[in-house]
Amino acid sequence: MAAAHAQSDIAAMADLPLEQLMQMQVTTASRYEQTALEAPAAVSVVTADDIQLFGYRTLADVLASMRGLYVSYDRSYHYLGTRGFATPGDYNTRVLLLVNGVRFNDNVYDQASIGTDFPIDLDLVERVEFVPGPGSAVYGANAFFGVINVITRDGRQLGGPQVSTEAGSHGYAKLRFSVGATDAQGSDWLIAATRSTARGADQYYPAFDAPASHQGVAHGLDYDRSTQLFARMRRDGLTLTLAHGERTKGIPTAAFSQVFNDPRSRYIDTSTRMAAEYTAQWQPTLAFTARLHAGRYQYVGDYVYDYPPVTVNRDVGTGQWWGTEWQWVSTAFAQHKLSWGLDYRRDTRIAQRNDDLDPPAQYLDTRRNGNVLGVYLQDEFALRPNLTLHTGLRWGQQSGSAGALHPRLGLVYWWDAATAVKLLHGTAYRPANAYERDYRVNLPGGVVDTTNIRSERVRTTELAVEHAPTGATRLLLTAFRSGVSDLISLDSLGHSDRLTFNNTRTVKVHGLEAEAEQRWAGGRRLRVAYGWQKARDPSTDAALTNSPRHLLKLQWSDVLHAPAGWGWNPGRYAIEAIGIGPRNTVLNARLPGHVLTHVTYSTRIADVDVSLGVYNLFNRRYSDPASFEVREDALRQDGRTYRVKLTYAF
Repeated sequence: MAAAHAQSDIAAMADLPLEQLMQMQVTTASRYEQTALEAPAAVSVVTADDIQLFGYRTLADVLASMRGLYVSYDRSYHYLGTRGFATPGDYNTRVLLLVNGVRFNDNVYDQASIGTDFPIDLDLVERVEFVPGPGSAVYGANAFFGVINVITRDGRQLGGPQVSTEAGSHGYAKLRFSVGATDAQGSDWLIAATRSTARGADQYYPAFDAPASHQGVAHGLDYDRSTQLFARMRRDGLTLTLAHGERTKGIPTAAFSQVFNDPRSRYIDTSTRMAAEYTAQWQPTLAFTARLHAGRYQYVGDYVYDYPPVTVNRDVGTGQWWGTEWQWVSTAFAQHKLSWGLDYRRDTRIAQRNDDLDPPAQYLDTRRNGNVLGVYLQDEFALRPNLTLHTGLRWGQQSGSAGALHPRLGLVYWWDAATAVKLLHGTAYRPANAYERDYRVNLPGGVVDTTNIRSERVRTTELAVEHAPTGATRLLLTAFRSGVSDLISLDSLGHSDRLTFNNTRTVKVHGLEAEAEQRWAGGRRLRVAYGWQKARDPSTDAALTNSPRHLLKLQWSDVLHAPAGWGWNPGRYAIEAIGIGPRNTVLNARLPGHVLTHVTYSTRIADVDVSLGVYNLFNRRYSDPASFEVREDALRQDGRTYRVKLTYAF
């Protein structure tokens, strides 16, 4: 019964007319619920049904399917590109990652983890929202180019115990066990544990290959092992959440000038997040939300160097913090929806160490703590029945940086009942994080001393038109223009084995995005998204590294129909094509564009949900630009891979 109930929920989502989907509530744009058409942003949403239908394996896969976004991979971490901007090796510091509205970026590197280091299994995700553009007026730092909000599922949506297993190419295997239930007191519970491992394929790097020796192969170093634990409880306005993840990743690239092909080279990421949220309707016109959250993140990197002698160097970054958020939303004044609040975070520990293990030697030992404070006010003002003015202002300050005011303005005009025109303007900032400020290790692959680093700033203006002429059709067209000043970049400083952080340049970005979606009765669906962007340094008129001019996304899915009398559900299939235009590398080489095609098929056999996926169907050879810490200028990506997934609900 539980399995049938879960399947009926997914089928119902797939059959919803688009008119109803457009009225689905989103929370990320304004920190309170509103429909996608009402929100002062061109919000992208991927649902649990999309995740299952297209066989997404990581949060990076989900984001890569969205309009205007693209993902790069350096065999260690996944990096998100937003509207033509994706500085290699920046650890996604310019996007804010939320889970159920709570910040997930750590306080050492400000990293938004979107690959296998993201600590929540995608099977537990209800939807992912992405709001493009600067969001500092609402969220503060890191909301520079956009905000990702991952909304997790509740226990009732799983409807009982569930076990899922996966197997795939390169020794990939995954096992998840979860329980979702509601008790007699009305509490909703979800508990899940996931373990995954991948052997990985041997990787060939020409830069380490002596002529005719074939020594440039990293054997068994692309492995990936992770553990995820998740628990969530909801009752009477109170929600408690725990997420814990551990990942060990081999380093086949010999990044940061390491000895090549040494099995001791690896990264370990460990993160724990806890959050408590309380919501209450104090009055018919006044809602209140309070959150208390805490987290710990630790990075351990083992790097193998030949000084000589050959020595393991251990790099450790540890961050601990707690924080609170208070928000009020009022509709007491006619034609106004006011929201205001306070965000506070206490960084109790930010520590970075760098040591040789044998013979012992220490090169770095820094410790700091600090505070982050922000207060904000927003107003949603209905100037006329078909015209709404969105205004917002936030003051924010964190230790080591000056306070700053950031405004937001938005006009949403309803041309008619099916068409919304949105004119949006906002600013954002990003202070240097602890890694950029404190990490100074004068070793091969290390970062040497730099000048004082100023906060980055961005200003963006956007015009968007969203049109839903029928309940089955959605069209979107948006144009944007951004200016970035005091960009913080990782550079080689003219040395082959030393790096530095500096405010290097100003960047101008402008572009267009278009998206069309059509649904037909019976479950057939088509979505096409195209993005054109031009990101340049005005002083040189040169294109940025890893900045494609063109992005194309195409999705097609349909329900297979069995002949009369079969008595068996043949299931659904989905095809996704993702095209990325040519990109420059750090050394100004030009990588050709490519199109990747993925095919998935899902059905139910004897109470078991079955999903089969083929990724990079046509075995397309392609590479992503590498960062300065990698000796290769471009990194070859995986060819055709396979995955089979079985899920059984008790």
